[in-house]
Amino acid sequence: MTTSDVLIVGAGPTGLTMATLLIRMGARIRIVEKTPGPTEQTRAIVVHAKTLELFAKLHLADKAVEQGQRIDAFRLMNEDKQAGLISFRGESERTPYPFPLIYTQDRTEHLLIDSLAEAGGLVEWNTELLSLEQGLSGTRATLRHTDGREEIVEAGWIVGADGAHSFIRYALSLGFAGESYKQALFLADIDLQGNLKEKEVVGGFTRLGFFTFFPMPGARRFRVVASLPLQYSNQETLTVDEVQQILNTYKLQVTITQARWISVYRTHHRMSERFRVGRVFLVGDAAHIHSPAGGQGMNTGIGDAYNLAWKLGLVVTGKARMELLDSYEAERMPFARAILNGSDKLFHVQGMSQPVVQWFKMFGLPPLLSVVTSIPPLRRRIFWLLSQLWTSYRHSPAVATSEPHTKGPQAGDRAPYGIFEVGPDKGKSLFSKLEGVDHHLLLFAGRRVGFTGLDLQTMQERLQSLLSRYRVPVHVHTIAARNLHLHRQYGAEEPSVFLIRPDGHIAYRGRGEDGVSFASYLDGLFTRAEGSAFEEAIDVGESGPRMEAGTSAQGCNG
Repeated sequence: MTTSDVLIVGAGPTGLTMATLLIRMGARIRIVEKTPGPTEQTRAIVVHAKTLELFAKLHLADKAVEQGQRIDAFRLMNEDKQAGLISFRGESERTPYPFPLIYTQDRTEHLLIDSLAEAGGLVEWNTELLSLEQGLSGTRATLRHTDGREEIVEAGWIVGADGAHSFIRYALSLGFAGESYKQALFLADIDLQGNLKEKEVVGGFTRLGFFTFFPMPGARRFRVVASLPLQYSNQETLTVDEVQQILNTYKLQVTITQARWISVYRTHHRMSERFRVGRVFLVGDAAHIHSPAGGQGMNTGIGDAYNLAWKLGLVVTGKARMELLDSYEAERMPFARAILNGSDKLFHVQGMSQPVVQWFKMFGLPPLLSVVTSIPPLRRRIFWLLSQLWTSYRHSPAVATSEPHTKGPQAGDRAPYGIFEVGPDKGKSLFSKLEGVDHHLLLFAGRRVGFTGLDLQTMQERLQSLLSRYRVPVHVHTIAARNLHLHRQYGAEEPSVFLIRPDGHIAYRGRGEDGVSFASYLDGLFTRAEGSAFEEAIDVGESGPRMEAGTSAQGCNG
């Protein structure tokens, strides 16, 4: 019998993200996978901006961008004519990654496996979960290794990242409501000669479906995702010649020079009725599966893992209360449902066969999209939705604000991106301060006249003193008043604090001098350091709350 803080079952991108983050936070983990090694198939291929922002916190984004293929535009075709263009240029003010990235699942897995190894972890391949049970204080799982040996593992928590056919979801007797789409698809990784560009996704509608060409890393290599024509509906695979015949119907003048992988399949949309039962969690495809519309599946799974991992890491290392874990379902179930509903509607529309709908797809939608994409705010909105940058947890039990009616981002929102205009960090990204797996506190001086640098320094010292009373590590960064753009981005008219979570979302927003409200929030979720007490941190006088000066958190002036 062996023990562990967390047992992770499944070593796809979701499970590997969980393991990488947890081990960097000091948790004792085991990650097991019943297959002999990471996938050698490309499978999911799109990594969106939100996921790259998460990877940046683990110092993985730059390598992914270097190895991947960035997409500058989506071109909609109507037969051999352009019907619309969605450019992703011009988004650099809202994210350091203003583009979708073609970065295949096999590369993503190897990237995370290497990161896990650097942190001292490894995947136990050829290891299968046979059974699990849980009690009030922990779980017990039986594993079978490749040599047939069985092992009992006692773990505080179990995370099911074991895919659409999750054994853990089945063992928990959880429903997986949804359906399989009637329309079949085919996928092909092929080398092409023709007029397709290497930094553009090209797509269009047919009378009974759609087609999309994704440029992949490597000369003239593309992923084709398309509806399977009716004449091939009874086939389980396609030949190269048959794929070429289908491509000819698109009138794009492309010729296959090499086929690397061809697959026919039916897709599904389903979601588990729960993402947590006691001490067992579901993440990724074990919790929800989607249509391929928008390339959301792998990104949503990685988002699940990051959301849960930092919370679980703080709990198992004694830095946060167990109540923090209640926010995982509250945050990720509504998000997954929104993604599922959105991709489901897109998939249904493209597959509808009514004559009026067919006519609209072929002749009405292209000019409509052309008009929409010519309007910058609407074009930016499309990128915002696809990139998952819209992710917000305002109704989460783990976020709070003492300024409910202020402008700017609210507690639960993704922390806005911006650049320092003045000071020692001039020209640098604010996100460069938010890397790593810890919390960060942004202290804004405020745009209104009347607050001196001394006041800002005093507030920083008092905040650091307050934070020293808790075991959760928090790094404090001050934002000088002359950084006007950042102040506008955050709606910081007066001295304000924004506690940024490890996943880049705002945990708490409040007034810089309101130490009582901030301390109340911290007390609800995080554990106190030994010997600390509320009265030691806060002294309420005639001028309002006053926190003792001191230093324990890392400070940074910008």
